[in-house]
Amino acid sequence: MAARLYELHRDASSDEEYLELWPGDRELFGVLSFAQEHGNRLKGEAYRAAAVLRMQLAEWLRRAADPFQLSAIDDARAGGTSWKELALKLKYLDRNGEPNPGSAMNLRKRLYVAVKGQPDDRRQPQVADLIDRRAMEARLAEARFIESGEARYAELDAAARNLLKHYEAGEIHTDPDDDGFWLEQLAEVVDDRRDASERANLVVYVRGVIRETFAYARRSEQAPATTGEARQALETAAALVRAL
Repeated sequence: MAARLYELHRDASSDEEYLELWPGDRELFGVLSFAQEHGNRLKGEAYRAAAVLRMQLAEWLRRAADPFQLSAIDDARAGGTSWKELALKLKYLDRNGEPNPGSAMNLRKRLYVAVKGQPDDRRQPQVADLIDRRAMEARLAEARFIESGEARYAELDAAARNLLKHYEAGEIHTDPDDDGFWLEQLAEVVDDRRDASERANLVVYVRGVIRETFAYARRSEQAPATTGEARQALETAAALVRAL
């Protein structure tokens, strides 16, 4: 959207000076402000198309801000801020000009549903479309996760079995307080990957092994493995995890 807005302004004007004020495609609020301020420089179809793009960008920014505002409200509440004070800061006032705590509470409810609601949650109809969109995005992300995992499964399976071989040989240090939890979990599931989803999910266990092994090594100030081969097995698995 930002790039298309720039193209519309670039193609419609020979005035290079104002185009030099373009904030850059990554500065989206700045892009919106620029496009709003200079919208009247465009004519005809370019004017209409830019207005629609501004509308879309403003909506995207509003929705993208929801998780941040929800977190800020929850942090403020955890820090002892009252609903009345939040309402005052948000300028949610009643007819008498007094802060309306209920409005601030309703904002928090709407944000919670928008950010964390499930597809069948319709307590706030105005965010139903956003919830559905997030559900679709989650499904697409899951499909990409499975596709990526399937493509690298043979490598990941080999790396997982190599980790287990060195673990069983006592060559990988594990935290005695958790008894090598993730390695034991990996041993239980490595032979039980029946479909594409389960094969893709193998990365979760390998990632847990890598994370906890290196974390324990840092805490205990010792090497994560006792042999070079075991250390290489950890590094190979870590590289695969990063790639997925």
